[in-house]
Amino acid sequence: MCDREDDEVKTKPQKKSRHEQEVEKREAEKALTKLETELMDPGLRPQTAASFERLLLSSPDSSLLWLQFMAFHLQATQIEQARAVAERALKTISFREEQEKLNVWVALLNLENLYGTEESLQKVFERAVQYCEPMPVYQQLADIYAKCQKTKEAEGLYKTMVKRFRQDKAVRLSYGTFLLQQGQSDAANALLQRAIKSLPIKDNVDLIAKFAQLEFRYGDVERGKTMLDKILTSYPKRTDLWSVFIDLMVKRGSQREVRAVFDRVIHLSVAVKRIKFFFKRYLECEKKNGTPESIQAVKEKALEYVESKGPEAAS
Repeated sequence: MCDREDDEVKTKPQKKSRHEQEVEKREAEKALTKLETELMDPGLRPQTAASFERLLLSSPDSSLLWLQFMAFHLQATQIEQARAVAERALKTISFREEQEKLNVWVALLNLENLYGTEESLQKVFERAVQYCEPMPVYQQLADIYAKCQKTKEAEGLYKTMVKRFRQDKAVRLSYGTFLLQQGQSDAANALLQRAIKSLPIKDNVDLIAKFAQLEFRYGDVERGKTMLDKILTSYPKRTDLWSVFIDLMVKRGSQREVRAVFDRVIHLSVAVKRIKFFFKRYLECEKKNGTPESIQAVKEKALEYVESKGPEAAS
């Protein structure tokens, strides 16, 4: 009797301790993370719809996975299936994950632009504006138009954006960038002048400076120089803008022009530590692009400045 009872005790499964259960849970999570990492690797991306479905069960809020699933169908020219995946994603992703949802809306806009009609694209756009913050959706569609050379559509959308988002500087900057990339420097300047009149005065200096930088990158460099020069003549203590001006001149100006800007900066009535910073940059620039004589000239100017400021500049 006792022997049989002993046998029953021996064959009865042992209950796992809390520690053992925690270890198993961690190992399972680790294995899942490893699987997700492998499947996210482009070289190991799922090759079947079933594989995507399994992965999405554990990561339903991942827009990257949903977008990869859409791409999987598009590669097989399965347009309707890709649309269906996008619609599922929009229903599945948590409403708290605003950026994840926006990513899917943008993918759907791209899909309709490439494979749909202007009507189907507009319907998606209208829905996206309804469910997301409108401005980023407008910007994304404008970018899509610009990238595929739909210049007329992009410009029309930007004009609508300027009217709808009157107080948003980013809209003006984005539109200005677009115009300059299209070679419409005069139109960009006209846009800036209208913006100056409609935006708060406190925003004008930074807006003009941004447009000047855009001119350097995409438009008329001389106009950009003139714009920044005027700002700094009126607001000479904006050392942040002096730094921007120096950077742009180093890239696009002559060494003579760069020296002229530095020579203006080192005579500003601002904190000593700021002037010392500009002297350091001046010397670095001459060491890179100047001559032994020009390097020595900067050192002498720096010494003269330190001596003029006394103990204040000694530290």
